[in-house]
Amino acid sequence: MAAESDLADTLAKLLVELDRRNVLYALAGGWAFSALVEPRATTDIDLLILLDSPSQQRIQSLVSQVFTSIIVHPRPMKLKGLSIWRCTGLHNTHEVVVDFLLADSEFLKSALARRRQIFLGSQQIATLALEDLMLMKMIAGRLQDQADLEKIEMNKTQLQIDWSYIEHWRKKLGLHKQ
Repeated sequence: MAAESDLADTLAKLLVELDRRNVLYALAGGWAFSALVEPRATTDIDLLILLDSPSQQRIQSLVSQVFTSIIVHPRPMKLKGLSIWRCTGLHNTHEVVVDFLLADSEFLKSALARRRQIFLGSQQIATLALEDLMLMKMIAGRLQDQADLEKIEMNKTQLQIDWSYIEHWRKKLGLHKQ
């Protein structure tokens, strides 16, 4: 498993590569939560991406300049309507897991279109808008996602949240109130 600094280095190199290849992406998961709400530990990299004709070979090509050794799952995993290509790579002798969430639905394409530019250190990157991150966490519903949503709820007075947008998509996606 990658040390935090190596994970950050891998993320920076991966985002440079995606920009170089003109792949639309938005930082998601723990990294996006850390950038938008408050820092927290994470052990992988989650990116929402838009690809024409995604395939195992295409995913492997995206990360080939970042990792010295790569294993890409043969098919995307399906999690509650999300298609996720998991890639495990070796970077500086550390194993790094990257989950590429495919923007293959109306909601995910909307989330990608609403991405925000932020600085992570000195690097400008695209991240999900907080509302879309919240909705993705509602969809996934894992314990960590629930904890992140509770943390957002506790800090909602300091965060700018478009609750009508969340309610619109919550209803459209058939999500229960948290």
